[in-house]
Amino acid sequence: MRSLKFYLICSLLIVFFSCKKTDSNTFPTEENVKLIMNKEMKKSDLPAVVAIAVNKNGEKVIFEYGKAIWTEDVELTSDHIFRIYSMTKLITSIAALQLVEKGMIGLDDDLSALMPEMAEIPIIANGKLETPSNKITLRHLLTHTSGFGYSGFTVSDEGYDKENWDFEDAPRHFESGTEFLYGSSIDWAGKVVEKLSGMDLEAYFREHITKPLGMNRTFFNVPDSLQAYIVSHGSHGEDGKDGLKELPNRIPTQKQTTLSGGGGLFSTPSDYTKLLHCLLIEGKYKGGRILSKETIDEMIQNQVGDISLDPKDRLYNPGWCCNFNGLMSENSKWGLAFMIDNNPKPYGRQAGTVLWGGLFNTYFYIDFKSGIAASMYSQHIPFNHIQTTSLFERFSEIIYLKQ
Repeated sequence: MRSLKFYLICSLLIVFFSCKKTDSNTFPTEENVKLIMNKEMKKSDLPAVVAIAVNKNGEKVIFEYGKAIWTEDVELTSDHIFRIYSMTKLITSIAALQLVEKGMIGLDDDLSALMPEMAEIPIIANGKLETPSNKITLRHLLTHTSGFGYSGFTVSDEGYDKENWDFEDAPRHFESGTEFLYGSSIDWAGKVVEKLSGMDLEAYFREHITKPLGMNRTFFNVPDSLQAYIVSHGSHGEDGKDGLKELPNRIPTQKQTTLSGGGGLFSTPSDYTKLLHCLLIEGKYKGGRILSKETIDEMIQNQVGDISLDPKDRLYNPGWCCNFNGLMSENSKWGLAFMIDNNPKPYGRQAGTVLWGGLFNTYFYIDFKSGIAASMYSQHIPFNHIQTTSLFERFSEIIYLKQ
């Protein structure tokens, strides 16, 4: 009888610990992920993709497919270097928030005195230029509510005399704090970081973010010794519907001198995952923090109130950017560095997940509630192309459902 009781207790303990393990964020094996994703890739004309998921414990699953240089026999890995474009915005936003934590600037400070070259840019309304009356703050810049767009991409580039334009950016399109418009706001936030810190963004990122996190292949200007790792990139044509063709200048021919906080970085999937994991575990890394938990908690809150991000009827360039249909919705909001997706996914990604991407179809999200961050990297335009977004959805299904 005693042995039977002992057996039953052991059996219950085995079941308990097995269930506990199942409820954790342990991922499926990379072999299973590869098997399923390889089948998906056969339905796609994309030559190369990397996808990575990481949980709070630092466990990762990586899918690598194709050739780093499309016309050569070089296997793509998570250590190859991609143009991440607007995924730069997250790093610039972190830099700006570090300065807020140091007391060097407040989120709602008037930037007119610090950045007169920005504050004096007129607003264009009904075909006329007007002097703005509202102050611009760092919060406005980080939430894309400053009025700056991307001329020719999210707003028309018409209506003003470009040849005789003496300002550093195109006209704004509304008073700050009144609407949402995706554009050059984070470039201006980068200029704020440079002016306050006395460092260019390359140096600031290296000292305060990328070096501490071990992001050793993340640069505005990739060193000569690493340029062989830059991957191919391509285009689907002016209307975004042609077959994929590789673009020239895989390796940049000119050094970046004006560093774009909104879109200038090169990075690797491995490097960027280190950043996502750091945020997932509340800003910590071995040896320190990049941000406080309180700041990260604030980053993921709705910072735009009732302002709508609904992408319906918004202007975009079909061969480049920025068609946000299917990425944003009427329920979407913006935090201090990224979009907040308030629509849960059927496979388990939670409402409140923060996300964004880069022009050449690189994407990330952080699901703080589930304890999962994931990203996917291809290299082609136009942005928000179904070839990559559908693959990212499938990868996420595999990760969450532990297939």
